[in-house]
Amino acid sequence: MEADRRKGRGDMTAVRRAAGIGIMAIALLLLVCSAALAHGAGVRGTQTLYVVNEGSDTISVIDIGSMKVTGTVTVGAGPQHIAISPDRRHAFVTCGRSADVWILALPAHTIVATVPNATGPEGQTVFGAGATYAYVTNSAYSRVTVIETATGKKVATIPVGEAPTHISISPDGGHAYVPSERSHTVAALNLSLNVVAAELPMAVRPHAVEISPDGKHLLVSSPESNSITVIDAATQQSLRRIPVGEDPHHIVFGPGGAFAYVLNRGSDSLSVIQMASRQVVATIPVGKEPGDADITPSGHYIYATNTGGSDVSVISTQTSAVIGTIPVGTQPHNIVISGDGRYAFVANTGSDDISVINLLSQTTVGRVPVGKRPRGMALW
Repeated sequence: MEADRRKGRGDMTAVRRAAGIGIMAIALLLLVCSAALAHGAGVRGTQTLYVVNEGSDTISVIDIGSMKVTGTVTVGAGPQHIAISPDRRHAFVTCGRSADVWILALPAHTIVATVPNATGPEGQTVFGAGATYAYVTNSAYSRVTVIETATGKKVATIPVGEAPTHISISPDGGHAYVPSERSHTVAALNLSLNVVAAELPMAVRPHAVEISPDGKHLLVSSPESNSITVIDAATQQSLRRIPVGEDPHHIVFGPGGAFAYVLNRGSDSLSVIQMASRQVVATIPVGKEPGDADITPSGHYIYATNTGGSDVSVISTQTSAVIGTIPVGTQPHNIVISGDGRYAFVANTGSDDISVINLLSQTTVGRVPVGKRPRGMALW
């Protein structure tokens, strides 16, 4: 009888341990998903960092375990951005000077296709629902190029406003939004039909669009008017224009979408917008010329690169204050946080290297030399 009771207690202990492991696994998965949503749609891995080197026409492949460059891939002229497909099988590289899109097979990072006349300066890529197609902005021809992800074939082109560069995709992958500063419009694309469903006129020149995590609102930055326009995604009507700091460019949503954070490059500040009230509830001074930002999986900290100051500001979202400043390389631009929330990687365009920040200690733990003028980064 006693042996049976002991066996029963042992079985229950095993069940509790298994349940505990399951809960931890789910929590870790939620953290990784939150990190991916915090910096836009796309893959947020932990194994490999791909770095686009605009000045040397190459991609540097960095193994995160060793923090060393393990490969270099030559691509077209002037690569600026890179995006990894949701199935992690392909990377799309937009080359501004040669107007090509280069497609790499992952993880071998071999070139499997080159799509000519598919993009232009500052071209960006997003993937539709199921990642069957990639959508690439082409500023040279004022259109969006539709490429079949698996084959690399150009299957359609969608005319949009003049000289588009930015593109954002809805959480369900069914719609994309393309702002045009020259045309004063935001094109709303129906990706199931590959057509412009609506052309949203803007009272001010739109620069970039960020979509709330629930897909209900668009935030459109306007550096010229120092404002953010809130648009209802369902009705496509403008709800409010919110004054922020000078020269607002980059927008980051916190997990859940209750708050949005706007980098004001001209006034060296970060505006905090409460989405419920559609008002700025805090303005946080940061370093000189903030250029890019990412938010940790917990949503507790934002790391913002200061291009004019060679450092990164660490902002607490709980206190709306800068709690630290981390020195990095020269002219830091892009920043991305790994899927496990352990590291932040900063592309230093002036010193041709990547700064590695340990998020636990909030210190720089290394700098990895790459090609000339590193720009876009993607994690695999």
